[in-house]
Amino acid sequence: SSQNSQVGGENGGYVTVEGKGGTVAEALENINSKTGWYPKLVFCRLLILGEQLCGGNVFDALDYFLRNEYAADDCLIAAADGAAKELVSAKAPTKGIVSEAIEKVLSDQPKHVGAVLTNSLRPFAVSYFSAGSSSYAPILKKESGDSGDTFSAEETALFVGGKRIGKLTPEQTFALACVKNPLRLASYTVTDRQTPTTLVLKRNVRRLHLSFDDETPVMRVALTMYANLTDTAKGESTDNLSGREGTDAPFSAAAEQLKAQLEQTFAACKAIGFDAFDAIGRLQKYENNRYPQLKDALIERLQLALDVRFVPIR
Repeated sequence: SSQNSQVGGENGGYVTVEGKGGTVAEALENINSKTGWYPKLVFCRLLILGEQLCGGNVFDALDYFLRNEYAADDCLIAAADGAAKELVSAKAPTKGIVSEAIEKVLSDQPKHVGAVLTNSLRPFAVSYFSAGSSSYAPILKKESGDSGDTFSAEETALFVGGKRIGKLTPEQTFALACVKNPLRLASYTVTDRQTPTTLVLKRNVRRLHLSFDDETPVMRVALTMYANLTDTAKGESTDNLSGREGTDAPFSAAAEQLKAQLEQTFAACKAIGFDAFDAIGRLQKYENNRYPQLKDALIERLQLALDVRFVPIR
């Protein structure tokens, strides 16, 4: 294992220290031997999973943080394309440390607008130990600039059995966020009559139900998106922009577009055996008599039935 910690220095400066060992505990002890300072896990707010770690079961390392009595289980989880140390060794774009800049990308604000599918240690672990053993984490990416490095996390890493097996695009990430999380003030752009049109999603109502049609398992997902029209690429009348007339078309187009994105997301997850909507957990809880026979084949056999609606509101 390899662990990186940022240690405070003189005048508020920071240095990144790397520790190595056969276990996480040994790597942290290695940091202690180098610096005389032992990382205080009670202050740990972010865990970045490097590409090499994600190639196996990440809980070979994460179980240490679950066992440690000082580590908080609400610390954020993120995945990296490449080594995690390349991210924590980046140059912060503003005064402060890199972890603070990363935390802003993974904060509640991008989560509530569906830009990032954030996750923390406890729900990540709960999903791992659940019947479907399917977890997810945002993929952190770094972009270098003259004034420092900036970060994004619009893609999502998918894990089954603790191993990273695929990822979602930004569009697929947003679609899954519409089902997973309550959204507030999320922007959603569609093309209505060859004109890009942006809606603001005020809130979303989600209903999921696993049923059977002639022994075929069906995940029924109903989404009601309450939104208003906020902008178009073409000038409109005041009445149109205020939502008083002529706004049915973009809402219908938005419903069709989001439905197509959800179908693509479901197909991508199904192809790699990722339980996107916790179907196996629902099978175990609500259809327990079918669970022993179906649990291993459920994702392969599962069908999706979608009902997506956009409702205009002020």
